[in-house]
Amino acid sequence: MKIRSYVIFCFLLAALLPTIIFSVWSYRETVARELADVQDRHLLLAKKAAATLDHYQKNLIAAVEAIGTSARSSETSGAYSRLFEQLFIACVGITDKRTGHTEYFFKTGVSGEGHIEEATLETLLGNSKPDQAVFSNILPDKEGRNRIYLVIEQPNRTLIGVIKPDYIVELGESIVFGEKGHAAIVDSSGTVIAHPRDEWIASRKNISAVPVVAQMMAGNSGVGEFYSPAVETQMIAGFATVPGPGWGIMVPQPVSEIHAKASQVLFSLLPVLGIALVFLMFIGLFLARSLSRPIEELAQAMHLGALNQKLSPLKMPKSLIRFRETEEVCDSYNTMVSRISMASAQIEKLAFSDHVTGLPNRDHLHLQAASILEEAISPRRGGIILLIDLDDFKEINDLYGHLAGDQHLKACAETLSKVAQDAKVSTPEGKPFAPPIVARIGGDEFIVMIQGMIDDEEIEEFLAQVRNALAEPIAELNITPGASIGCAKFPNDGVELIELIKRADIAMYHAKRSGKNKTQVYAPHIGTKSVSEIRRDLTEAIEQEKLYLEYQPKVCTRRRKVISVEALARWEHPEFGLFMPKFWVPSLMGSNAMPRLGEWVMKTAMKDLDRMRSEGHDLWMSVNIGTDHFVSKGFISNVEAIRDELNFDPGLLEIEVTEDTLFSSEEKAVDAFNQLHDLGYRVSIDDFGRGYSNIARLANLPVDFLKIDQSIIAGASDDPRIGTIMAYTLKMAKELDCKTVAEGIETEQQAEFASRLGADCLQGYFFTPSLQVGELLNWLDAQPGSNGHPYLRETNDAVAQA
Repeated sequence: MKIRSYVIFCFLLAALLPTIIFSVWSYRETVARELADVQDRHLLLAKKAAATLDHYQKNLIAAVEAIGTSARSSETSGAYSRLFEQLFIACVGITDKRTGHTEYFFKTGVSGEGHIEEATLETLLGNSKPDQAVFSNILPDKEGRNRIYLVIEQPNRTLIGVIKPDYIVELGESIVFGEKGHAAIVDSSGTVIAHPRDEWIASRKNISAVPVVAQMMAGNSGVGEFYSPAVETQMIAGFATVPGPGWGIMVPQPVSEIHAKASQVLFSLLPVLGIALVFLMFIGLFLARSLSRPIEELAQAMHLGALNQKLSPLKMPKSLIRFRETEEVCDSYNTMVSRISMASAQIEKLAFSDHVTGLPNRDHLHLQAASILEEAISPRRGGIILLIDLDDFKEINDLYGHLAGDQHLKACAETLSKVAQDAKVSTPEGKPFAPPIVARIGGDEFIVMIQGMIDDEEIEEFLAQVRNALAEPIAELNITPGASIGCAKFPNDGVELIELIKRADIAMYHAKRSGKNKTQVYAPHIGTKSVSEIRRDLTEAIEQEKLYLEYQPKVCTRRRKVISVEALARWEHPEFGLFMPKFWVPSLMGSNAMPRLGEWVMKTAMKDLDRMRSEGHDLWMSVNIGTDHFVSKGFISNVEAIRDELNFDPGLLEIEVTEDTLFSSEEKAVDAFNQLHDLGYRVSIDDFGRGYSNIARLANLPVDFLKIDQSIIAGASDDPRIGTIMAYTLKMAKELDCKTVAEGIETEQQAEFASRLGADCLQGYFFTPSLQVGELLNWLDAQPGSNGHPYLRETNDAVAQA
């Protein structure tokens, strides 16, 4: 071990050990002191509350007797109206022992109508004691409200006071401290009278099994610890009882709050301990430096070499004493210098280039573009920036693997570099233009920067060259690629690289919305929203309830009846108007906005389905879930949480995913399919036949429905070959015990053709476009009548189910 390390270690050990010992001791002492204070304080609170209740029960006895005396002397009960109000007396009943008749007195006067059930009255009279006040436990009255009955037996009659427990509840609510400290008041049987949980009060929950409550029922007072089911933690409580009624009051507080307070005390000492440790560290460093001064002189020489950014071999510094450690450091440094010199070029390449394509990365792009954009103050030194996003690149990775995806990226990089080098720009006056820059900034996105290209015709021609070059078929992958390209001009659209990339991103997104493999030059009229801003706007739209759902019915071909509806999200964008999902859902892939959208759709759809079913429509609901959301870690638990919150039947929810979900993450997707099936949900494969269907995977999944893509439906009735494919698809689904849905039904011919081939359900504009829930209910109500859709007709329920 080196001298400096040894000295520092010793000082650290000497400083840390006492600090740790003191911290543990301080914590334990603080906890013990806090526990003692809490015991005294809580017992005092419980006894004060018990004394208050004792005073209250005595007032009740005196008030009931006074009201009874008033009735005997034929005085009006109005004189005692304040007693009813102040002591929360609902009424007073007077039972004549000779006749058994009971007369009731209220705040406003006398009423002959009984307010105590006969069985309760009989029990109360049976429990009465001569010339003694007897309080009942908390009991429900005829309306189910909590009441306490005070029975006072006199020679010729019995007084019965019906007491509302409001005063006791208010007393309990007034005792609040800490985060979870509260008061609980029970009757002599351990039944809750006052408690922070209103449902316990309403249900008259009996907590006599709690040890502290059991002690109160025995008439004891004191302090005890117990586990509270109300707050689900260990509590310490002071408790006391009220003689006579036998009421018990306890004032509990979580033990964890006491430990938390002790921790706060300990944390308050940390700055002082930290200062002490820093002070000791300075002493240790000073002594260590004194012992290792020769080595530090050598380190200083090395530091100066680093500041000059020129590494060169070092010579052993002159010293009266030559330490072996100093010689070893010098030799090691010289060896390091030689290795760094050989590797510096490689390090720079790794830091500023993309490891897949070898192109400059984002950091390198910023460095290269800085000098070009500084010259862009003059329009003649301007140019263009292209943001190129490869279309369907994720599909290449999913279908052919990431190695093929990397090969495609390399091929695109070579293509872009060649096209950029061949770009025709006018010859500048004076300083030559900078060479074209081609960079990969992440994923499937590239940047091309050309200085000197300012003519609009030249720009359009160059964009067409880039698009055509990237659209060349790849024979090895048997695919035809494409790219969406956005273009921004500098200095017209900005002179900051981040601003220009944003505008090019907006143009690229506009091109992608136009159908992919398109180009678009930025202009203010195409919008001001980048992909990231659209994601942000969607999140805000969900929070501000700017989204809404429309529903499209699914029709059973056997019963010719609507059996379910599919939820479709709609967004009324403040800038774009009605913003259809096909334009913005692709931009959500891989972002946190996709799960938020999916969960909002599920929750809203469940609520709307409850409304439909409450109005007599026996339907279930289907919702579309994005691939990344479906295979995410918390998907199943979040679906279950929403279902639990709404008390929704899982059998009424159908979750639709596209078949490319299986290619994205097969193991996670299969696991999600199985879990949903086990929990009782329906699961369907959407757009089946649109992509690269894998029958082997499908055979091993618990799929309820296959939704046959519109492209097959549209051609099946006209092209015999497509019709054959559809017929075999329906037959295969039947063999796999899957129901089928024919999507995109737009004509009667398509509806009858799909029905004849054996499709179980139909869905499409032929029946109705998607409708908001109110319009859908009106449409559903109209179907059984003469104004209903011609295809739909009523049949016997005995017909086979869809």
